[in-house]
Amino acid sequence: MGDDRPQREVYTNDLKLPPRKGFKFEVHFAKTAYKDENRENRVKKWCPKLPTSWELKQYLAVLICGLSLWATALFIFRDLVVPGGYLFNITALVTAGYVVGHSMERYTTLNPVISMTLVGALCKIFVPVNILESYTADQIDFHLRRIYPVIILTKGPLTWNWEYIKHNSVKVFSLATLPWIIECLSTAFFAFIFLEFPWYWGLHLGAILSSVSPAIVVPILISLSAKGLGTKSKLALLVGNAGGLDTAFTEGMFGVINSAVFYESTPVYRIIKALTAIFFGIGLGVAWGVLADILPDHNDAHAPVIRSLHIFAGGILITYAGGYFGWGGVSGVAIMVCAGTAGTRWARRGWALNNNPVSQIYTTLWTIFETMLFTLSGYFIDISEVSVKEFGLMIACIFSALLCRLVTAFLVGVANAFSVKESIFIAITWIPKAIVEACLVRVATDSIWKDAATDSDRKIATQHSNMIVIAIIITSTIGSILTKVMAPVLLAPYSGVGPEATSATPKDALSNVSPERNRTQCLDGFQFIDM
Repeated sequence: MGDDRPQREVYTNDLKLPPRKGFKFEVHFAKTAYKDENRENRVKKWCPKLPTSWELKQYLAVLICGLSLWATALFIFRDLVVPGGYLFNITALVTAGYVVGHSMERYTTLNPVISMTLVGALCKIFVPVNILESYTADQIDFHLRRIYPVIILTKGPLTWNWEYIKHNSVKVFSLATLPWIIECLSTAFFAFIFLEFPWYWGLHLGAILSSVSPAIVVPILISLSAKGLGTKSKLALLVGNAGGLDTAFTEGMFGVINSAVFYESTPVYRIIKALTAIFFGIGLGVAWGVLADILPDHNDAHAPVIRSLHIFAGGILITYAGGYFGWGGVSGVAIMVCAGTAGTRWARRGWALNNNPVSQIYTTLWTIFETMLFTLSGYFIDISEVSVKEFGLMIACIFSALLCRLVTAFLVGVANAFSVKESIFIAITWIPKAIVEACLVRVATDSIWKDAATDSDRKIATQHSNMIVIAIIITSTIGSILTKVMAPVLLAPYSGVGPEATSATPKDALSNVSPERNRTQCLDGFQFIDM
């Protein structure tokens, strides 16, 4: 006969035995678990920034992969990958930049690109070995700088929020273009006044320094949005999308200015090329983007990889072809338009506009190449022959033009019906410079006429690179700090975000609302250009 009496749980000291039915036996050592939990809590209390176990495993996996690649390279390249070889020197510099950059991010919340650039600059100043002295090492860096823009300019437009841009076109385009134009012209003017740059050199420098870097401040704005700061005005969306279009505008205008200044041709041809380069790039980008949608079939299991390779191969081809024929303004515009066109068409077939499989691939690629870009960019600073007076004049030129930019951004905010405080905050988010500047840090020295360049041109090219590195380090630091510090002062909390969201992460904040509202906020609040 079956036993219908209720089964009792059996306790033996700290050992808890389940009921006899089900034949399931579980052991739980309460004291041990209690001690482990207390130990973990004490560690978190005294060392809250220590890496978690999964992070340590990730670092260990990356370290093992790196050592395996180095050991393999030792059999192939031999002396080039041992200490003193140029491949070893480049790898050591990039590794140092990665470790310092992400360590500073963990303990200070400072964006890692700032520390990476600073590591490269300090290495150039204090380490006696010239890492890029070898011609081959220099050529590696040269060609890497043709790859970086393809990844960057593809990654951003794949997350463009076309609905927001369409309904807020005046806000987005005015903020993307007007401050850029003012800073570019101001840089040319102040470079002429302070440093005696010719007008074409000043415009060339201004076209680079006028680019904003939303990648520095947009993550901060997203965390602020979770607390209700800037949520009502959708500042994260505005800054992200306007910053991405600012980058597109920079690529187009800089390519035209660079080829017009340095590509030897008749004045008439330069004018015609300047007027047609951007439009030619748009047409080429649309055609390549449509092709990336048609081929392969959307339901093909390998479509994400093939489409990623399709856009990457086309971007590399356009970049080198444009540089060879002196049509540098075409490549950047074509790459961005191609990615934007493809991403929009894929969204109609079911891929998420802001999180499609191709964008995930490019995000991974950027994680790999980011450290190389900024660490090696910082290495191009050269202050061996820079006097204190000249350094001060460089700083004055950078900040005088930046002040003109901020005033313009403030006025654009006011003209678009933002409050005075919100307009001031928008101007603050327009301070950082990083990615475009890092990509183009050596373009001046690469573009000057090798045979016909004068000593004055060579000096200006060196000052050109120095000012770009200085601008990256200073403006990114100031911009990120001011964005965090001034947000609670300038932005009023939005009543639509409850107190529970004040201390929540963006993901947590969205989990507390209804599914329909969650979907809307995901589209409106976190679909941005992270270029």
